[in-house]
Parts: sequence; C-alpha cells; structure tokens
Amino acid sequence: MASITQIVTDLYTAYNNHRPADVAQLYAAQCRHRDIAVGADHSEPEQIAAGLAQLFEALPDVQWNLEEILIDSNRAAVSYELSGHLRGRLGSYEPKGQSLHLAGVQMLEVRDNQITTSTDYWDGGALHRQLSKI
Repeated sequence: MASITQIVTDLYTAYNNHRPADVAQLYAAQCRHRDIAVGADHSEPEQIAAGLAQLFEALPDVQWNLEEILIDSNRAAVSYELSGHLRGRLGSYEPKGQSLHLAGVQMLEVRDNQITTSTDYWDGGALHRQLSKI
C-alpha cells in the first residue's frame, strides 16, 4: 500500500519525466481532474494523459519544482512552480521560445492507492502575459 506522499512523488516524477501514461496509471478509472485556469474537466485517466501529451509537445522542457506538500489523511496540497519554453503551439499561442514560469497549487484526493480527484489552480493571466511576449 503506497502512502499518499509516495503517490504525490510518483505523480510529479511522471510529470517531470514527461510520461503521461504513468500519470494515467496513478488515477482511478472513475476520477475527476479539473484544471481551473483553462476550464478543463476530465473524468478518465486517458483524457488526463492526452492533455499532458499536448502540454509536453508545446513545452518539451517543462518541469515542476515542488515547493511544499501538505498532507491531511487521504488528501494532499502541492505548491509548485512550473517552468519551460514554448517550442510548439499551445492553444492560441505561437511558439517563439517564450520562457514560462507559473506558480500553482494542486489539490489531490487518494482512495485505494489511486488518485480519485485532482484540482489544479494556477494563474491563466500569468501564462498569457508570458506567452504573449514577442
């Protein structure tokens, strides 16, 4: 039985290794992931993996630096800083090598050693300001 700390570690290791399939394996078959800044709401691990694959194509050097992890029973709050450079199209943003640094917090809930819910909060305005630079 994995601890919630281990599941968080495994999740961000999979993010930083750009392995969306490994991320999907950490989620329960019936799950929910919300990305508040972009309004995404996914209910299947495969949808989560597909979204990450697009992100990895656009930001091939993207990395998450964990700042703090707070654990309460079967829940975790993870503060992070995401950084990378835009090398592929991301939504309406054209790649010009823009540098991106975003602070965020992800809330996770785990049951039976799998993530059942995750909610990612980050500043969409900061993304726009940074990726709109010429």
